[in-house]
Formats: sequence, structure tokens, C-alpha cells
Amino acid sequence: MATTDPAVHPFYTSSCNAFNVKFEVLCRDGLARIGALEIDGVVHRTPAIAFADTWKYPAPPKGLKLRQSSLAKEGDVRVAPSGFSRLDRDENCHMEPWFRGSPFAEEQPDGCFVVLDDVAGRMLDSRTFANAVDDIKSGNDLLVPAYCSSVALVHRLAFLAYCGFDLFDSIPLIMATENGQYLTSYGALPADRVDEPPCSCQVCRDGVPSGENLLRHNIAAAEAELRLVRHYIAQGRLRELVESRIRSEPWQIQGIRLLDLEHHRVQETHAPVRGTPFVAGSKESLHRPDILRWRSRIMERYRRPEPASTLLLLPCSARKPYSLSASHRRFRKAIHESGAGNIVHEMIVTSPLGLVPRELERFYPAKDYDIPVTGHWDGDEIKMVEDMVRWLTETQDYDRVISHLGGERDIVNAVLDDYVDSSGGEPGSRDSLSRLEELLGETTEEEVRLTNRRERALEDTGAIARFQFGAEGACLMEGAHVDGRWPNVRIVKGRTQLGMLTGSRGMISLTLAGGSLLSSKDAYYVEIDDFAVKGNVFAVGVEDAHDAVRIGDDVVVRHRSDVRAVGVARMSAVEMRLAGRGEAVHTRHSPK
Repeated sequence: MATTDPAVHPFYTSSCNAFNVKFEVLCRDGLARIGALEIDGVVHRTPAIAFADTWKYPAPPKGLKLRQSSLAKEGDVRVAPSGFSRLDRDENCHMEPWFRGSPFAEEQPDGCFVVLDDVAGRMLDSRTFANAVDDIKSGNDLLVPAYCSSVALVHRLAFLAYCGFDLFDSIPLIMATENGQYLTSYGALPADRVDEPPCSCQVCRDGVPSGENLLRHNIAAAEAELRLVRHYIAQGRLRELVESRIRSEPWQIQGIRLLDLEHHRVQETHAPVRGTPFVAGSKESLHRPDILRWRSRIMERYRRPEPASTLLLLPCSARKPYSLSASHRRFRKAIHESGAGNIVHEMIVTSPLGLVPRELERFYPAKDYDIPVTGHWDGDEIKMVEDMVRWLTETQDYDRVISHLGGERDIVNAVLDDYVDSSGGEPGSRDSLSRLEELLGETTEEEVRLTNRRERALEDTGAIARFQFGAEGACLMEGAHVDGRWPNVRIVKGRTQLGMLTGSRGMISLTLAGGSLLSSKDAYYVEIDDFAVKGNVFAVGVEDAHDAVRIGDDVVVRHRSDVRAVGVARMSAVEMRLAGRGEAVHTRHSPK
């Protein structure tokens, strides 16, 4: 899903001074979105192509059309005549010819769309393209439909939608036809060299298309790709489709890498904190915005549970959460039988996340990623793991470090100073498990006696609270205890429940009392106008929001210091401030 449940989390913005254009976002997946673009009362689903309609290249009978203003009909995107024309300018046009870089266009007016300018130049310089995406998605026009002209060939549609563009034109499809190119989702082929059309559209069933039929195929291929793009957005998995499509063109690979490495902030702002399972199957997966956020939060927010003075480094498993896998059940059995379980801190070493503390193994994306396993680590993976393990051992002040690893053993052990290797590279063997149990059993009785299972569960829950809410999350644990069986525990202070950790969600769900504590620290709040909350909170009533709020976060809804509700954010903080309509917070508790 694109957010927690994208199909039911719309928000709306008026995007044009003209009275006849509205845009409503129905579903989000990062910067990408499915929207309803309404022109003259006619609604079009986006991302979409606006088909240029001329005597030589008539647009398909259905769908959105791009027409000169004097010929436009209801529901069309209207383009004004250029300055070269003698026709008078129509003030009700949606676009100037500027959108294609016409030298006869007037300076870009305030219009119905945010338009990517200098498209040809940005095709030659990926950095300027990435910079433009950041600019478009960082300002007050975030919720205005974004238009990208002249470059949206079929194999680029997924990437351009991922960048947040909602509307394209058919100009590149026409140009490709003129050049005899047969378009596919993996690139353009010379039509005269295609023996068997790989497409099953109507024209391709009759053989290799040419002329007008070639354009019909190219249009059909583009429409099919957009249907697939919208499906992946709805499932919250567009990034996976993009990583497969960009292989066809260096420009796209450059673009996504620059967006990840130099414009992480704008992507992370719109990446939900709770998403759907995904495959991290390429080099680019290492820098997905949700994965980069995980690694940065570990190093910025995480602190080990206080009693866990012995660090135990473990390999990951194919099954998630790891503790349900056969290998980790054996590891945990050895830990339990050693008698030292309450002071052992299990830390899973994995790519692309780097490190996953056992208590965070159910927090997205730790329980939701899958990777191809070959036993070979590339240079970026090695450096990432080395940096994180070095940070861990230098900042968390462990008394003892035990390495019980497999294929990553040499990589990790190379950055450890004082440690014991218990696995010999075979962590699942009987001998290595016996060595692990024996090493842990050497812990003194006094060390073990200083803590118990309930105290350890409290500390583990506190680590999650700090990871989820930042340093302010520690307020939830002050003077509290936990009830229940891990991972389903309640945070209780006196007789008042502050929150609930559930294994299915992997996050702490706040109560009104817990929300009040968090609000007192000015963290993860949504500020609303003065009204009683009797259902979900909509953007029209939101005045402000804490900058850290992301889609899927637990938040407290308040007016001044008066807590009105708690629930799950359906928009990021920046969207809540800009949107005029749509669900901002799906409430869980509100005063009766």
C-alpha cells in the first residue's frame, strides 16, 4: 500500500487560478501519486498522457487530449497560441507554449500545472534534472499537478512518475513514430528490425506495425505502462518497478542515484514509516529513502537497552521477522540455555539495512525486505556495514562482543577490536552453537542477577520508543512498566495505559495519556483549530504539524496544550500544512 491504506487517504488542492481545473490526490507512494484531475467537470485519472490532437496525428478517441485553445472541448488541456501566432491570447488556457520550450512563448505564467522547464537540457545533465525535481516538490506547489513534456517515452514513465510527475504529453510518442521507433517498457527498438512484435496490442497481432499503426502501438504501449505504474503506486511498490525499468538507460540510473544521494530529504519526507513488503534487488536498493532513513535513525536515535551489556552479532535470515526463522530459533535456544539471555543484546547484521537490533526486528522495513543472497558483498555494502558496526561498538559501551556470523564474518570482524568469534563462519552448526552457549554461560551470576525478564522488556520497549519518536519518546517510559508477553506489551504508568506495542505493527500505538506526555515535549503533534474531534481529522482543520511527522506515524492531535485525539498520520507534516481537504489523521482515541 502506498501509505497505510492509500486508496482511502485523499487530499486536495486547488491548483489553478482558472475555475475549471481541480486536482485531488487519491493515493501516494513517496513522491508518486494517483490523482483525479478534473477539467471542466471531466475527471481524468493520473498519472496520464495528454494526447496532442492534430489533423496528422489524431488523438485516441478516449482519454485526455491536448488541444489549441481555439479547438479545445470540455475536459481538454488547452494550450495558448504562441507569440508567433496572430491569434489573441486566451486567458483561460491551461498552458503556454512555454511548456515545450517554444522560443515564441511568453514568460511562464501562473497556471494550472507545475511545469518542468528546459527539458532537453535536463536530459543532458542528470544533476539539473534531480535539482529540478527537488525544487518542484519542496515548495508551496507540492500539491499542484506536475507536467513533464516531450521526454516521456514508455520506458521512462515509471521513473518520471516516481519523481512526482502527474501528466505527460504524447509528443515523444509521435517523435518516436516519425523516427521509426517501436516503443517498449525496456526501451525503443528500430521498427524495421522487429521480426516478432513483443506486444499483443491489436495492431501488433497483425504483424510489425508501421506508419499510423506504429503510432497506435506506441500509444497502446504507453497506456499499458501507465496502468502498471498506477498499480504499483497503489501497492506501495513503485520503487521496485523503477529499479527494473531504469536499467535501459544511463540517464535514468544517474537520475535516481542523484535523487537518493543528494536529495534524500525530499524523498524521505514523503516515504511512509510503515509500508509493504518489497524486494531490495539492485544496487540502487541500498539507498532507498526508507532504508536510508532506517540507517540514519539507528545512528541518530538508537541506544541499546541498559542491561544488555553483551553484544551478540548474528546473521540475517530469509524469513522475517528473523526470530521466526529456524536458524534464529536455534540461536535463541542457545542464548536461553546459557542463562544469560537478559544481558545479551542480539544485533542482526544485514544488507541493505546494516544493523537490526532484535527489539526492532518488527519495525518497518526490518520485517518487510527481501534480498538475493549470494554470499558476495560489493564495496558499498561492505563500507556501509563497516561504518555501522564501528559506530555501534564505539558508542554503545558494551562489556563484551561476540561475533557469531556467517558470510559477513570477515567483513565485520575486521573492524572489531576486542571480540570473541564463536561461529568459525558456520553459525548454524552444532559445534558453533555449543561454543556460543558456553561463552555466554561464562557470564557471572552477579551480572545476570542485576536484571530480569520484565526489566529487560521495559528497556527493549524504551529503545523502540526512542527509535520511533526520537529522544522525546523516552518520556513514555519514565516511571512506567510493561505488561504482556513480548512482542505484544502494554506500557503502563500506575493504572494508566500510555501505549501498546504490537507484533503485527512493530510500533507503539499511543493512548490519550501517552499522547499527552508526548505533546508536553512538543513531539509528533498535529495542531488543529479549536473544535471537538468526533471522527478522523481532516486537513482543512490542521494549523500545523511537527516536522518529523511522516505517513504512518502515531501522532497526538491537540489544540494549544489541550489533547483532542491520537491516531495515525495519513499525510506528512508538509502536506498537512498545504492541503485544504482530505484525511490528515486517522484517529484511534478521542475524549468522549
